[in-house]
Amino acid sequence: MVKLAKTFLISFVVFYSFACTSTAEKKDTTLYIPPAPPPPPQMASAFNMLTDSFADLEGCFLLFDMKLNDYVEEFNSPRCRQPTSPCSTFKVPLAVMAFDSGILKDEDSTFKWDGRKNTILAWNKDQTAKSWMQESVVWYSQRITQKLGRKKVQSYLDKFQYGNHDFSGGLTTAWLTGGPVPHENPKSSVLISGYEQVDFMKKLWTSQLPASQAAMDLTRKITFLEMTPRGFKLSGKTGSGFMPPEFKQRLGWFVAHIEGKDQEFIAVATFNDKGANDSLSGGKQAKQILIEALKAHGLY
Repeated sequence: MVKLAKTFLISFVVFYSFACTSTAEKKDTTLYIPPAPPPPPQMASAFNMLTDSFADLEGCFLLFDMKLNDYVEEFNSPRCRQPTSPCSTFKVPLAVMAFDSGILKDEDSTFKWDGRKNTILAWNKDQTAKSWMQESVVWYSQRITQKLGRKKVQSYLDKFQYGNHDFSGGLTTAWLTGGPVPHENPKSSVLISGYEQVDFMKKLWTSQLPASQAAMDLTRKITFLEMTPRGFKLSGKTGSGFMPPEFKQRLGWFVAHIEGKDQEFIAVATFNDKGANDSLSGGKQAKQILIEALKAHGLY
């Protein structure tokens, strides 16, 4: 009887030990699914502000994120696809041409004023490449195109794929419009849309234009405007003109590059009046609208 009890006890201990060991070594086969990462932060939209700012205008605003290689805001895409005269935003590709060809050497390259009085007083003096861009001096641009010649300008426009790259409207007027400030009976044959302005600016700021690196660097340098209150570097160019055929409605442009805090953007604002307006403030107003949009996006 004692022997039987010992046998039973040993059998129980062995069984219990095996059961415990098997339970301890058993693996959890439940499939682990990690939680989804949080969505990337979304930039605020300037839609409401743009709707108000463009209330009496046919306006377009584009904001392109260079890091994401995509648009983060497109306001009124049909207007953004409409080609118009580039007006003084044409000075940006013209600067690349001038530096690349050697007509301009650096930001201090100076042209002498010929003494002819202009309605814009800031133009009535000698100009450097830097002041040309800052004061938007038309006669300085015309001096460059005359030195380049039509064939060379046309070749650059073709290589840059700038808008419709049509320079047939005249060596000194192809990018200008009619209006209160006469420009020798201009015929603006060069036409460009908001989206095409973004494409050109992207190539300029990523050094993808068929021009020397120095030419692109110097162009970027003379288009610098300011450091924004939020710490971003803002560069750009305004453009002012009037819409054909009667040239009684303003045309405004501002093309810009914004960079800082590991972010980089191209922005474009353009508009035309719905009714007659003979003010020369098209470019200035386009710049104001773009800056307000940048504020809505936390960039200014």
